[in-house]
Amino acid sequence: MKKLIVILSGIMLFATFNVVAQTQGNLTFNLSGFADNSGQVLVELFRKTDKVPTEPFKVIIAKIVNNNAHVIISNLDYGEYAAIIVHDQNANGHIDHSWGIPSEPLGYTNNWKLTLLSGMPTFEKLKFRFSESGNSISIEMKK
Repeated sequence: MKKLIVILSGIMLFATFNVVAQTQGNLTFNLSGFADNSGQVLVELFRKTDKVPTEPFKVIIAKIVNNNAHVIISNLDYGEYAAIIVHDQNANGHIDHSWGIPSEPLGYTNNWKLTLLSGMPTFEKLKFRFSESGNSISIEMKK
């Protein structure tokens, strides 16, 4: 009887771990097209409840090497997200503006583009689905 309880406990523990393991993963951003290697790159990640573009729930900072950057966000819950990529040329940790317009190169998820007619970025405009099968995003930076 004790042996059966130990076996059942092991199965339940494995099943619980297996469910948890399937709800998270590593999200990879492959970023290209930087004009140079100056400063750093900021990946600003948003959930639906966060205020886009001003209050990301997570900001990851990475180096730019050979005009590219590779950023991995580990142990992220699967779901819908939005992201803004910033070439933070002066490494001050935020997007610089000139006359209210971003003065540093930006990239966006969902192939969204900032134009005079596009309005501000929103979660709905930038959202993408992060899942076990959709775990890599490539973004070409706009100069």
